[in-house]
Amino acid sequence: KERFELNELLKASVSNWKHQGLREIPIPKKDGTIRMLKVPTIADRAYQCLVKYALEPAHEATFHARSYGFRTGRSAHDAQKYLYNNLCSTRNGIDKRVIELDIEKCFDRINHTAIMDRLIAPYSIRQGIFRCLKAGVNPEFPEQGTPQGGVVSPLLANIALNGIESIHRYHHDTSKRITDKTSREKITEPSVRYADDMVIILRPQDDATEILDKISQFLAKRGMKVNEKKTKLTAATDGFDFLGWHFKVQKKG
Repeated sequence: KERFELNELLKASVSNWKHQGLREIPIPKKDGTIRMLKVPTIADRAYQCLVKYALEPAHEATFHARSYGFRTGRSAHDAQKYLYNNLCSTRNGIDKRVIELDIEKCFDRINHTAIMDRLIAPYSIRQGIFRCLKAGVNPEFPEQGTPQGGVVSPLLANIALNGIESIHRYHHDTSKRITDKTSREKITEPSVRYADDMVIILRPQDDATEILDKISQFLAKRGMKVNEKKTKLTAATDGFDFLGWHFKVQKKG
């Protein structure tokens, strides 16, 4: 009976949906502190799921190929395979470095305007998403944040972060520079992103500081910033962890 009533409610109100307040659920962390997870009601989650199915096709066509998190037909194993293939010694030798990028409180800091400006949707859905964002706002940051317990939140994060994978790029032929006439087949963009976790592979000649500055500028426009304490520059031969795997380039190749 409740499912039938919810189904009828969605049919009648989908074009003018009004979100209710979020429920706060305490989640204990490893360091002993408590993190409050804000979760939408069942009705709001059902609406978000419906909207997610409507939004995904248009945005999937625009998402970067090296984005693997919360996307249909992609998984962490695809990200693992890409890293494995691009860290091997046949790709720019063994002297590669890796930027392990950590975005500080990504879901809590995403600027609402950054999401709405990039949202491909009719007015009724845009209005529903806007209300969804405002339902879970932190009073201290009224223009920022998307509920981490929301069904549509990972998609909105992908929409806002799309394009960060293209910041570090270079021509296959190291003697040439990328121009407007350079075809995509001749451009390498050695980054992997899974939601707000990201790894960028650097050649020995790449300037890590310059790349991080560009990333900081990209994030600042979206209300976010690099977590300087957790972001690391690591030699590939020293190894690093990503998505539960440990990657390390052996010095013997």
